[in-house]
Amino acid sequence: MTEEAFPTTEELVSFMRFAVDQALTVGKIIKEAFVREKKVQEKGVADLVTETDQKVESLLMAAIQSTYPSHSFLGEESYKGGDYNLSNKPTWIVDPIDGTTNFVHRYPFVAVSIALSINKVIVVGVVYNPILHELFQAYKGGGAYLNDQPIQVSSNTTIPRSVVTTNFGYDRTEEGIAFMTSCLTSLLSKQIQSLRSGGSAACEMTSVACGRLDLYYEWGIHPWDIAAAALIITEAGGVVLDPHDGQEVDIETRRVLCGNASLAQHVVSALASVKIPEKWSQLKRKSGK
Repeated sequence: MTEEAFPTTEELVSFMRFAVDQALTVGKIIKEAFVREKKVQEKGVADLVTETDQKVESLLMAAIQSTYPSHSFLGEESYKGGDYNLSNKPTWIVDPIDGTTNFVHRYPFVAVSIALSINKVIVVGVVYNPILHELFQAYKGGGAYLNDQPIQVSSNTTIPRSVVTTNFGYDRTEEGIAFMTSCLTSLLSKQIQSLRSGGSAACEMTSVACGRLDLYYEWGIHPWDIAAAALIITEAGGVVLDPHDGQEVDIETRRVLCGNASLAQHVVSALASVKIPEKWSQLKRKSGK
């Protein structure tokens, strides 16, 4: 597979400014709709979608196709199932509203997430919560920022001093419930300071990026949930790992763990005792690692 030329700094800045402009534009739509009654559909168990999700994704797709017609697009609402098929080609990875259940219930942790992948590496990430007026942005090698101020991950390296956040996805099978609760039990047995569940991977990961939370992990997420925030965390000095083995994450394997490097490895070790359901352990990296 032929690799694309890596963008220059000027090109990365241009891509990021485009993503920021689009996030701010659709953020107005999300904010206006946040306080109104929503037309809600169920995509699956505990998996909701609203007309605002669909409208925002359509607007973002149209803007990307108009500005960068040679680029590919991967979005939550237009995804048809199966492999994500990320390639070396420049690909915009979009979640129009991360935290749709929060959005439906007027819980203010919702965000539009926009990332650009080139050679299957995230090079631009923008996460915008228009309800709380928080704009996170990063390009590869350029640092991470919240509302134009530089940010860093927490320096805490011990589980007993950690505030860890996770979400519970859509798996309501007996096996899935047992796995999720066993992960919590493992961390509680290590005398973790506190646990949180915010309902938005993008919001929780960016909270890790700016040091409000120490670590986030989840199984069952999709590339659009984590792509933009993953870059923001690494540019804020953190690591984004596979909780299955502690190696660098592959966003197509539907699992993630992130924080500072030392704490992340401690939590990977703490979760290692939990039996992983076969459906999750079988998801391998495309690189074959």
